[in-house]
Amino acid sequence: MINSGLLNVQQSMREDSIQKVKWAVQFIKDSEGNHVRITAVKISEITGLSRAALYKKHLRPLWDNSYTGLTEQVQSQSSIPDQQYQVNKLNEKITEIEFSLKKSRNQNDKLISDLENEKNRTKVYRQDYDNLKERHQKLLHYNLRILRKLHILGIDVSEFDKMETDVDS
Repeated sequence: MINSGLLNVQQSMREDSIQKVKWAVQFIKDSEGNHVRITAVKISEITGLSRAALYKKHLRPLWDNSYTGLTEQVQSQSSIPDQQYQVNKLNEKITEIEFSLKKSRNQNDKLISDLENEKNRTKVYRQDYDNLKERHQKLLHYNLRILRKLHILGIDVSEFDKMETDVDS
């Protein structure tokens, strides 16, 4: 943060130097004529300000009539290629972003279609699983009924248990 007292001193010095330059310009015009060439050296001698101070942006337009035209001309000439360069750069960036967006959309569409395919596959596998489960339940029920009938008829089924363990190993 800049000290407000320092800012006030700087502003008062700036206003004082502006007043000095205005007075010096008027003095030169009065003493030498309206169409006299006003230079930094003449103003420096009259005001006591340094030439470097006279070339600051808040003082130079007061005494150098060609300065404002020069700065506007230089700014307009330099700004056109600079603006064109920035426009080209922005257009390239827009193209890159559009390409990236298109790529992301294509990737998103592919992922959505893959998800739909997986959902359909899951449905088919689930149906197959349910069908197999129902079939196995029917077979298990059928086998239990056969075992009951065999038990009622007095047929020994322990041999089937041995066969089952032999098949497992």
